[in-house]
Amino acid sequence: MRAEVRETAPLERALDIRLDEAEVRTFIDQMVDAFRRRHTLPGFRPGKAPAEVILKRFHQDIDQAVVSELVPDSIQKAMAEHKIRPAAPGTISNLSYEPHKPLTFTVTVEIWPTFDLKDYEGMEVDQLIEEVDEAEVDKQIDWIREQMAEVSPVERAAQAGDVIDAELESVDEEGTPLPGGQKETTRLEAGAENLLPEFREASLGITQGEVRDLAVTYPEDFNNEDLKGQTRRYRLTAKQIAEKKLPAVDDEFAQRLEPSLDVAGLRAKVRLRLESEKRLASQERLEQAIVDRLLRENSFDIPEGSVRTALDRLGERFKEEGREADPEELKKAYRPHIERAHRRDLILAKVGEREEVSIGSREVEDEVKRIASQEKRQIEEVKKDIGDLGRFRDFLFERRVLEALRGKIKIREVNVPTAAKAGVVEQGASPASPEGAQE
Repeated sequence: MRAEVRETAPLERALDIRLDEAEVRTFIDQMVDAFRRRHTLPGFRPGKAPAEVILKRFHQDIDQAVVSELVPDSIQKAMAEHKIRPAAPGTISNLSYEPHKPLTFTVTVEIWPTFDLKDYEGMEVDQLIEEVDEAEVDKQIDWIREQMAEVSPVERAAQAGDVIDAELESVDEEGTPLPGGQKETTRLEAGAENLLPEFREASLGITQGEVRDLAVTYPEDFNNEDLKGQTRRYRLTAKQIAEKKLPAVDDEFAQRLEPSLDVAGLRAKVRLRLESEKRLASQERLEQAIVDRLLRENSFDIPEGSVRTALDRLGERFKEEGREADPEELKKAYRPHIERAHRRDLILAKVGEREEVSIGSREVEDEVKRIASQEKRQIEEVKKDIGDLGRFRDFLFERRVLEALRGKIKIREVNVPTAAKAGVVEQGASPASPEGAQE
């Protein structure tokens, strides 16, 4: 096999590949033997049909095999020989094949860019560390109280903070239930801030057995693609109103959570957990800042084919999920993210090469064993949860590369006020609510 490489564009190469007659003949002989073993022809003992008979009987299948098997195999060998890393499937042209003649064709591929990685040793990056203040500890303890609250049915209109067990049904403009619609049971906290305004208003003042119809207009940035910007009508029926009684924050409350705790110990434990969570988030932000800095300092083009392939896969996934997948809208929304992901992967691969980071099968197995030991689980169970060990290997490689980067740059810790002061604290799961009732 001979392969000549031509540069047809900065990120495109054309390989003119030629397999001489002897190479093609060897492959055809192998196919003849395979068909001879697989098929019995009239007048011949099994496996004894002459080659010319096999060729005449199965010439179309053999010719197809030459193109479908020999051509891809030749492309792979030519790519490896010339150290070409394709960014997307290539395009085959000028294919010429006839029995007893050389096989020639051209494959045109887009390639990943080559670039010189800028020096990063000594690079300064800020690590933002969010402080934990007493107000945030209070908020977390309040959330724990909410989970431990007792509810008692009451015979009055719902007030803010009450728990409403309700039935929700989709209806049309006339209030008629939609065909095929089902009534859903749900639990709402009357007047809760995490409810959409229409549900928040409808939940206040409602009494047991009362029915309220409401039209809900979902915001454009709603987290459900099928509902954002849409107006839906519902019928809300209150089945029960219950008053929520929160436990007092005292030593007895703390001991219900852990027998050895008092209030001071509970607050210390909550603070420690919040600080641990914020330290982990801080590390993630630091890694993001490092990558962002490398992206700014190492600019290069991304092959169009790799972006197109990723967008096509995304479109297929949307269709499988029953979601609208307009190609232009997908391109507008996701192209920047795809390009950034490709640049990120290429830069981290370069760093890994410079820092001599490598993850082999032994490292993967060792990490699986470590997880199994730490979580007291069987190794095979951990592997089942991981799924694709190849992707897990890529994850471990990225972890090691980022560790190497942190060891080479200068990190300046910057303390920042807690987000709790702005009222932005994730407290965990909210009470159950109907599809789309929460903001």
